[in-house]
Amino acid sequence: MSKGIVKEIDKGFYEEARQKNIHPLTMLTQLVNPEPPEIEKIAERMLARCGWKWAGTPYEDRVRDWAYMCAGLEKELEVRGISKSDTVEKAFFASSNAAGTQGLFPAFLASQIIAGQLAVSLVPICCLSEVRISSHVQEKVQITDTTGTRQTRHIGEGSDMPKTSIAKLQGSIALQKYGRMLEATYETVRLMHLDIISLQLQRMGRQIGIDETDDMIETMQSGDGNAGSATTPVSAATPGTLLYSDVVALWQQFPIGYEMRQVITNDVELKNVLTMAEFKDPMAGFDFVRTGVLPGPLGATWHRWTSTGSATFGANRVLAVDDRLAMVLYREGDLLEEADQLIDKQIHRRTMSEWVGFMVWDPAAISVMTV
Repeated sequence: MSKGIVKEIDKGFYEEARQKNIHPLTMLTQLVNPEPPEIEKIAERMLARCGWKWAGTPYEDRVRDWAYMCAGLEKELEVRGISKSDTVEKAFFASSNAAGTQGLFPAFLASQIIAGQLAVSLVPICCLSEVRISSHVQEKVQITDTTGTRQTRHIGEGSDMPKTSIAKLQGSIALQKYGRMLEATYETVRLMHLDIISLQLQRMGRQIGIDETDDMIETMQSGDGNAGSATTPVSAATPGTLLYSDVVALWQQFPIGYEMRQVITNDVELKNVLTMAEFKDPMAGFDFVRTGVLPGPLGATWHRWTSTGSATFGANRVLAVDDRLAMVLYREGDLLEEADQLIDKQIHRRTMSEWVGFMVWDPAAISVMTV
């Protein structure tokens, strides 16, 4: 196989990335320096799989970040003559390969797991920002201003200006560790094609995305452990029945300056909404049949969520969010990938883990309805 653009990709490469506090994929892209159209092509390919309106959302930003991270890897693999139809052994472990090709394998694993996370997770959609920290506990600083302390006043010439004091409540956000170990025999890894192992890695990434979304949904409802962060649910007018007037009431829970932009609910309530006479727009139905994209009653993007990982998000909850103000994601480091081998059993073992925590930034940007 051909030599790549980056000559030395080994343990030292990954250690240098960790010391610089950047992801190895990002550092690889900086070294390879792909052209902007190459990055855009990857982003458009990923966004084309999206089943909702992504334009201008945090999700689009996250996908474009991922596209930049992966652009260097894809170009490096292309230059080295590696295709998706190659086996793992041929691509990364054949004796004829340059040493740097084997060093690309951890980056390849990470790229596929992140792709799986982005394909299903609602975290990039509902969190206004992703903040990287160097600790597993983050101090929370929450602004406690009110409408009265923010309002301007009519004042006379020469009079004292009204003063606004912003008090801060301090607490902490504990990050949680997510991880999984992948085991495979030498024979399995040697004979498996890249496109097949990519699907398996993306499935693992999807599950990590589901687990993180469950924790985010739980935090939105129960709070992040600090005073004032929990949401008090409102109830449907008729218990057990979701009516059009209830959806409007949920929309009206957001004060001026806020919008109901994202809505998460289960199959039962989603079916009730989609079959309401008020939402039976023929063109919306046509678009749903044609594209599979859910129509957006009251201007919101609706998401079907059937995971039971959140204890509070039961079968009768509708969760509405203003994604511009609601949640902040804290992350310590990046997806950590480590490898080991059991020589006596000829088994490859690779672990993937990351530390993530969620903070309620503005409780007024979250509204919950119990049906």
